[in-house]
Amino acid sequence: MVSIYRRGRRLYLQYPIAPGSGKRIQRSTGLEDTPANRKMLKSRVIPALEAQIASGELLRQAEEKRRPRDFGHYADRYLEAKEHLKTYWEINRQVKRIREYFDGDVTEITRGDVRDYAAHLLHTLTPKTARKYLNVLMGILEAARDYEAISVNPATGIALPTHHEDERDPFSAAEVDLILSETDGWFRNYMAVAFYTGARPGEILALRVEDIDLKKRTIRIEKSVKNGKMTTPKTRYSIRTVPIFDALMPYLRGQLMHSSTWLFENADGNHYTGSRTPRHHWNKMMERLRLPYRDMYSTRHTFITHMLMGGQLSILEIAQIVGHKNATQIMQSYARFIADQHLRISRNLDPFACNPADTKERASI
Repeated sequence: MVSIYRRGRRLYLQYPIAPGSGKRIQRSTGLEDTPANRKMLKSRVIPALEAQIASGELLRQAEEKRRPRDFGHYADRYLEAKEHLKTYWEINRQVKRIREYFDGDVTEITRGDVRDYAAHLLHTLTPKTARKYLNVLMGILEAARDYEAISVNPATGIALPTHHEDERDPFSAAEVDLILSETDGWFRNYMAVAFYTGARPGEILALRVEDIDLKKRTIRIEKSVKNGKMTTPKTRYSIRTVPIFDALMPYLRGQLMHSSTWLFENADGNHYTGSRTPRHHWNKMMERLRLPYRDMYSTRHTFITHMLMGGQLSILEIAQIVGHKNATQIMQSYARFIADQHLRISRNLDPFACNPADTKERASI
């Protein structure tokens, strides 16, 4: 399996990298061609080398040397696996920021390095957002583990502080009235759609004229615009049909008079590529009306809150309008706004009556 040959005055070894391999390696021993050196090679070096060849150890070592150790190589492999996702742009942005911190040999990244990175993130990010970055980092390192560049993923099981969501304050009915009365044009109509449907900004900007049915009084939501791309809404439950309330009708009629393909169009007749333009109008409006600042998502929060407080629809019906999977998420996020609603029910209710009429009959006895 291993043979000795001479080149000049030096002894060389020739051998396959693995049993049955056609590829043969030639390596200098650095020894002069003497009987003593040949004897030593045959008795000590060659048997050990043949054992490595037979066990596959030599092949493993060769593959280890060929295997890339650059962190960026595995970051690229991770991104390739995410190209089909509609959140790819966000993942790509996160990977770029991670690569600014981790650079070089992926095999040298320790668990302590990952903990230091987590602490670095928490200086400027919430625990929830920091967790997203750590999950991406863990995915990159998992790709390195899949390719056997590392044997253990050092990002696994890194603890972060508990995340507490900041509570958004909804707009009051008076503030909604102020906003709609003190804005004009397409932006006033946009605000009305936002307040009276609870739709997300990207969903509103993706609405086509054909999605509005004034006869059936419905709006079909099945697309969303984000970062210039038309995609599906946030989840499959977000594809939905929502009712057009009476208060929204005049705003929709007014907007449809100026729309051709998209409900809200830019000067070129195309849909807006993102919320930058509406946000610009939003910020100017908030400053002009001297309202406590909220982000644009607060229109959705305001809709849900007032619908809950009004008590005219069930929580499940509200969840269906805003595109939630079920009522659980609304209960978790908005329970404080309906904490006392159970005290508003009629006191003549009998929970053990067969039907509501039984309650009235028992009350008359």
